[in-house]
Amino acid sequence: MEIGISALIILILIILGTPVNASFLAGSFIYLFWSGTSLGSVAGAAFFALEKSTLLAIPLFMLAGKLMEKSGIADRLIDLADAMLIKVKGGMGATIPMASMLFGAVSGSGTATVSSLSNVMLTKMTKMGWDKRYIATMLACSASLGFMIPPNMNAILFSSVADVSIAALFMATLIPGVIWGASLILVNRFVYAKWYHPVDIHGESMIAETSNKTTETVAIVNESYWSNLFKATLKAIPAIVMVIIIFGGIYGGIFSPTEAGAVAGVYALILGILYRTIGKKNIFSLFRETGQSLGSFMIILPMVHIFSRFLVLNQVPQTIAGGISSISSNPIVIMILIDLILVVAGMFLDAGILILVITPMLIPTANMIGMNLIQLAVIMFVCVGIGTVTPPMAFNLFIASKASDIEVVDMMTSLKPLLLLGCVPILLLVTFIPELSLWLPRLLGLIA
Repeated sequence: MEIGISALIILILIILGTPVNASFLAGSFIYLFWSGTSLGSVAGAAFFALEKSTLLAIPLFMLAGKLMEKSGIADRLIDLADAMLIKVKGGMGATIPMASMLFGAVSGSGTATVSSLSNVMLTKMTKMGWDKRYIATMLACSASLGFMIPPNMNAILFSSVADVSIAALFMATLIPGVIWGASLILVNRFVYAKWYHPVDIHGESMIAETSNKTTETVAIVNESYWSNLFKATLKAIPAIVMVIIIFGGIYGGIFSPTEAGAVAGVYALILGILYRTIGKKNIFSLFRETGQSLGSFMIILPMVHIFSRFLVLNQVPQTIAGGISSISSNPIVIMILIDLILVVAGMFLDAGILILVITPMLIPTANMIGMNLIQLAVIMFVCVGIGTVTPPMAFNLFIASKASDIEVVDMMTSLKPLLLLGCVPILLLVTFIPELSLWLPRLLGLIA
């Protein structure tokens, strides 16, 4: 009873705009005083939340992501994505998911993905005749790929909570992430015409007639395509090398995922200096921004851990598992219930909070139906991504809305097909086809 009311108070405080750390601390103290529990364990629980060495990877990858964001690598990745998909109908719309996958592979953050790509794509595509509402919505939906394409921060956080391999989590998200990106590209193919009205400076249509192309014209287009792709690939080589260094080092046994974050940060810094986009004037501001972001996270983490500990002590995870099993013993029904819980929670909670609070509560349920925790993690990451574009707490929508100066309510029409046809099917796939998540880690010997 006490723990349930405390949880409700925390949720209400978050919805009302109270800082997350203050909300969880208030809920924890309400539970303590109401239940008469001793305060002696609070400090120890807070310290234990921060002493895990795997958490060192978060500030390192966070810094690397900010350095890559400022290094100008986003422009090169967008050019590469554009060159790859130039022959696809609605190519610039399809460029956004492709660029998000590429940028997610070097930044590891959905937030960094949407903020970085917004600056470039909005200006470029608006001039070409794309509706700004669609651009912003596609940016928000595609940014969820930052939660999937490794390396990603959520995998590091889940690893610290569930005690599973970070390397296995990185590989588990790769195939679902690529399929997710491909599904958004496919949906764009069928809906882009509604949002794309290209005109030249005289207001005349720029849509080229392709039905009467000669063989010679097609050959020239093909030659131009491969030439442009080669040039774009050359420019993007530094970013590609970074991905090779990170994953080659981790899976080649050269360094750990935590050390990979440090290597990525040094590489990104060198890259920024060589590109002359990072210098004395902004290097310290980047470190300060990283420190501010990390500081807010490190304040939230122990507060959430304290309340999570109370949940475990009150056997809330076991109660949830028992409640779900009382509804049905069918694994399919239970997996659907897990999806619903995570999607609804994702509508109200930040990604980090959801992983820290919900993961311990769902582990007994996953064990009950024999679900591998790696698969549970991937399901959770997809739900986190869906949550970032699902009001009321749709963080990616808010970022894209602010960047494009478009109201969130005006993005709803373009959001529906991307969400229902591009995002939800991926959740169903990773839920009911475990091998999408487990095949690659198992192939590399990371899981049994």
